[in-house]
Amino acid sequence: MINQQAEAELRAITELARGCEKSHGKKQTALLFCALADRLENFIEQHGETAWRLRVAR
Repeated sequence: MINQQAEAELRAITELARGCEKSHGKKQTALLFCALADRLENFIEQHGETAWRLRVAR
């Protein structure tokens, strides 16, 4: 499990990557950041505080 500060930082990186994807269309750089954002989102979903709280609540 990651702490809330780390999760917030990862989410900020994800938002930046998604913004790059939208502003540059399908350029190679945008595709790279899109892939990075996907990986970060998957990590957050699996290890984030929110995911942990949902598992505990079940």
